[in-house]
Amino acid sequence: MAATSSTLSFPVINMEKLQTEEKPAAMEVIRDACENWGFFELLNHGISHELMDEVERLTKAHYASCREPKFQEFAARTLEAGEKGADVKDVDWESTFFVRHLPASNIADLPDLDDHYRQVMQQFASEIQKLSEKLLDLLCENLGLEQGYLKQAFAGSNGPTFGTKVSAYPPCPRPDLVHGLRAHTDAGGIILLFQDDQVSGLQLLKDGEWVDVPPVRHAIVVNIGDQLEVITNGRYKSVMHRVLTRPDGNRMSIASFYNPGADAVIFPAPALVAAADEERAGAAYPRFVFEDYMNLYVRHKFEAKEPRFEAMKSAIATA
Repeated sequence: MAATSSTLSFPVINMEKLQTEEKPAAMEVIRDACENWGFFELLNHGISHELMDEVERLTKAHYASCREPKFQEFAARTLEAGEKGADVKDVDWESTFFVRHLPASNIADLPDLDDHYRQVMQQFASEIQKLSEKLLDLLCENLGLEQGYLKQAFAGSNGPTFGTKVSAYPPCPRPDLVHGLRAHTDAGGIILLFQDDQVSGLQLLKDGEWVDVPPVRHAIVVNIGDQLEVITNGRYKSVMHRVLTRPDGNRMSIASFYNPGADAVIFPAPALVAAADEERAGAAYPRFVFEDYMNLYVRHKFEAKEPRFEAMKSAIATA
């Protein structure tokens, strides 16, 4: 694998330009990002800086008061095992919890969140959901699909699934022993990330090189999940990404996943298959139920995505 590279120009979209005569150029950046990077960053996305600052403040305080002692116990065990020669490459150096928003919220059931943190997280999730749906319509426009197609494709019988993974990646004295988060693609639809702007670590794989996703104050990082790759018949790509461990800094990561409903049937958009047929390619991906894909993904998350798609094809063939 080639060495890490930071020389490529990471795609950044100023959403204010989508309201001006510069919209065609901004849409072209989105197209290139979705097809060739699988990631891009959004500026001026409409979520207030004050809200983002409060989310960051409360999230970091919550880790320090509620989660750090338990993580330190895990860290001590992991380092001891690694230094004695055990392979800890299948361990992720992260402290994390998950908040489900849709179809039903579980935030009231999480035991160590205070009322103010719950309220702020719910407000932030509402803003992220609106931004996710706005992005899906922008992607429809970019792909030549009718407005609302992607949102409807995610709907299933109970609407989309939507949740947030809140993570801390604390400093690691032995970055050579353990990964922050092992390389993987995301299983779902579209992922919106609010990441620490002081501590880097997120990388994506592009053209055989690991490329840094640059921390930018008040930006939202967007990446494409496996389901969008399927629906776009491979026009858009989900890409492998990872988090490195660092000897200093505690990286905050708040990743929100706007995914299909459990019973949503996922398949390449007919309009995009028709376009591919002109090039004699046809449908390159299978039709499947999202929950079936997730059941496979949880067992093979840290492996290449292509065998997962093949397995779904085989499942349909033998059904």
